Amino acid sequence: MIRFSKYHGCGNDFILLTENEAAGRPYTELAKQICHRQLGIGADGMIIVRQDPLEMIIFNSDGSGAPMCGNGLRCFAAYCYEEGICTEEIYSVKTMAGTMGIRVVSREPFLVEINMGMPDFDPKRCGIKTDQESFLKQKLQLNNGQIEVSSCFMGTIHTVVWLEQMEITKLEKLKQADLEKLGEEISNHPVFVEKTNVNFVQILDRKTLKLMTYERGAGMTFACGTGACASVVIGAMEDRCDKEALVLLPYGQLHIVQKTDDIVMMTGPAARIAQGGYEG
Repeated sequence: MIRFSKYHGCGNDFILLTENEAAGRPYTELAKQICHRQLGIGADGMIIVRQDPLEMIIFNSDGSGAPMCGNGLRCFAAYCYEEGICTEEIYSVKTMAGTMGIRVVSREPFLVEINMGMPDFDPKRCGIKTDQESFLKQKLQLNNGQIEVSSCFMGTIHTVVWLEQMEITKLEKLKQADLEKLGEEISNHPVFVEKTNVNFVQILDRKTLKLMTYERGAGMTFACGTGACASVVIGAMEDRCDKEALVLLPYGQLHIVQKTDDIVMMTGPAARIAQGGYEG
């Protein structure tokens, strides 16, 4: 039996377990099994907690690996605190996207500020097939016409779609199935060699955005921390929003601040949903 905990960050849910609990199990297969909504526990992803040094290893629900996840990292911090693995207020966590700085802002409720590092606009870093020096305000040809997108690497590759340029003013006007279909088509476009996460963004004002994200490897999710960061960074570059903004999600909100060109800070919650034993 594998002892697990389930957490969510603004609705983005994860199964967390230590490296010892997962010993002897191929991570890819375990992630697919344990994250299955009907046959497993059900989650957007699985997080393995490695110690000495502290490291987050994350897999999507389809078994594919992910370099980093902002919501997952906050859940990781909450798990480490509640399990007594790390109770410090300020510390670092190793990820495949680099070392991330953690600061516990509050314990009741559990709020975490994360130094998300710097955005990278190099298409090669994003796995984008293009001769351009960046992939901002680019036109993609889809089945039903063209769409303008902007992409960057923010812990992982993210592509931003502004609803206003689609002549849509509110996320509510797009049905979940329509968003998922469009997100899947953009994510699998040939220009994205390694696929891409897709963020659909509604601008409420210069300091407030509303976001829904299609994640490669997981489909539509209720929240995406790295996607929120990418949306604010690209929005500020395109003069659509300020460098400090509140990103509203279906089950919570994230405070994003781009302090300098190479420092983006994200503050948000994480909460434990359940604990138990997995027998799969």
